Amino acid sequence: MNIEVEIKIAIDNFEEIKAKVSTVGKLIKSIHQIDDYYNPIHKDFLGQKPQPTEWLRLRTNPDKVIFEYDKAINMQADGNYEYAEEYETEISNKEEFTKILAFLDFKKAITVDKQREYWDCGDLEIALDRIKDLGDFIEVEAKGDFKNTDEARKACIKFLDNLGIKNIDQVEIKKGYPVMLLEKIKSS
Repeated sequence: MNIEVEIKIAIDNFEEIKAKVSTVGKLIKSIHQIDDYYNPIHKDFLGQKPQPTEWLRLRTNPDKVIFEYDKAINMQADGNYEYAEEYETEISNKEEFTKILAFLDFKKAITVDKQREYWDCGDLEIALDRIKDLGDFIEVEAKGDFKNTDEARKACIKFLDNLGIKNIDQVEIKKGYPVMLLEKIKSS
């Protein structure tokens, strides 16, 4: 299990942010990812309000496929949560695995198609994302050895502030890409 503390912000100046990140970090890889989100027949993970507290996804990377279940911990009424527990395993045969999911009545809810750049910035991992039909985003995730989740969150906020992104508490996006895409589809 991993504990995940991250902050996501929409950006409209992708190249400018990328240039700033490149001065403090190292590009690890740039990849195309396809994330397929699934719901079991008995529960709509992505329909939970004010936001999902758990999600199930099959992530297809160029070199491997990962099946992942995440669970938000200490969810508050406003949709904030302290961190998420992540459980994942590599899948050797995606086609067979998706058949198993179908036999078990798991239905694909949405697909998120993204171009992602991973940047190593010491104790932080930065993802610069271009999401098909949604836009550009930066995600700052604490990966270092922090005393607690508050310290990890403060490090993420300081990093974004140093990039020139202000008022993080007001512009932070608490929703995941699949929920944002579903909302966009419903509003069109």
